[in-house]
Amino acid sequence: MSFFNIKNRYKSGMTKKIMYTALFFLALIACTAKAEDVIPSGGGTATSTDGVGASSVICEDANLFTSVFTGICWDCFLDNVSLLGIGNPPDGAAPRSPICACEDRAGVPQIGWPLAFWQPQRVIEVTTIPWCSGGLGGIRLQNNYEGLGHSNEAPKDGTRSTSGFYQYHYYSYPIMVMLQMFVMPSCSSEYVDFDLMYLSEIDPLWHNDLLALLLNPEAIIFSNPIAQAYCSLDCVRATADAPIESSFPCAGCDGNLYPLTGFVYPQPDQVAATSLISQRAIASLHRKGLARKTMGPEAQCEPTWAPMTPRSQYKFSMLYPIPESSTTPVPNFEVDDELTGPDSIQAKAGEGESIEAYENCCHPMGMSTARWCVPVGGRKRPGKDKTFLYLIWNYRDCCVRDLPGGGGSGGTEGGE
Repeated sequence: MSFFNIKNRYKSGMTKKIMYTALFFLALIACTAKAEDVIPSGGGTATSTDGVGASSVICEDANLFTSVFTGICWDCFLDNVSLLGIGNPPDGAAPRSPICACEDRAGVPQIGWPLAFWQPQRVIEVTTIPWCSGGLGGIRLQNNYEGLGHSNEAPKDGTRSTSGFYQYHYYSYPIMVMLQMFVMPSCSSEYVDFDLMYLSEIDPLWHNDLLALLLNPEAIIFSNPIAQAYCSLDCVRATADAPIESSFPCAGCDGNLYPLTGFVYPQPDQVAATSLISQRAIASLHRKGLARKTMGPEAQCEPTWAPMTPRSQYKFSMLYPIPESSTTPVPNFEVDDELTGPDSIQAKAGEGESIEAYENCCHPMGMSTARWCVPVGGRKRPGKDKTFLYLIWNYRDCCVRDLPGGGGSGGTEGGE
């Protein structure tokens, strides 16, 4: 090979490198210019446009740690408590029996007595601001606005739209164990401390409906009129406080469970939309193996894998912006007579034997907001509509082989 051929190849290679470098910088400048249209130079506040106009989006502090005793609905602990097979467990729980048995690490059966109860285990934070953590004091986990959500955003043609896009954060929050209120090794096989376990910002499936089909191909089967008719019955059962475990493809009255992404359309109101996002988050985590089944005979010894959501295992209780434990109505707020008047739906429901006006401060997944939200003037306030926190209650079936403080070996291995 001659010297001139080597020289020409070297020049050709250098020319390609210069072209690639120039294209890279042009793309970087274009992305920066696009980001400046959305993000102000201040860095702490983003600006979004909704149906009213431009508004500043600030990461809100949800006071998660300062409202432990006032914001948490402790009455939920006593719902459906079952001891020695005596009680009224929800659908899908372990059968009533005075005794149970689990194998130890050596495979030797240990006899115990069954216990089942509701316990607060997780917190789901739903927000339109990516990386905004109201549960951690209103801090930004990253200075990045990629994936900025919206709620009731008006399209450019001026017509009204009821769509939304939300991010979620999944926290471990076993508050009863953290406060040493109820610690039993046989019933505490999961995480025992506060932790941030999952963020939707890092999940590419959460931002794309087609990619989500890779994880949830059954969405094609359940996204049809027949399935929607079946899910309307789930809405009725959830509103009647009688959810069933087998209704995994439904989200009650909150909307369509599929696709398991952050897009909500249509969006009747933000409370129902954020509740729907919480249900989708739980369903997605079950499919990924990051959430476990804690009820049923197979879960008495330790939590088991469940690719489909056991809906009767969960209850929601709003923590922010307005705790569900608070029954203080909005001053000078008159609720629609169709919902609360003498001839309202709730009044007529109260006349039935199985349905009555809902008074508990934790509700089943998919319960209509007309029962748990509207009677106190809603669960959002002006200026507090970007972040919503829900405390997730898990129904726990366990087989107790030791007593608290006994130092026994009844604890199980594993966990979520």
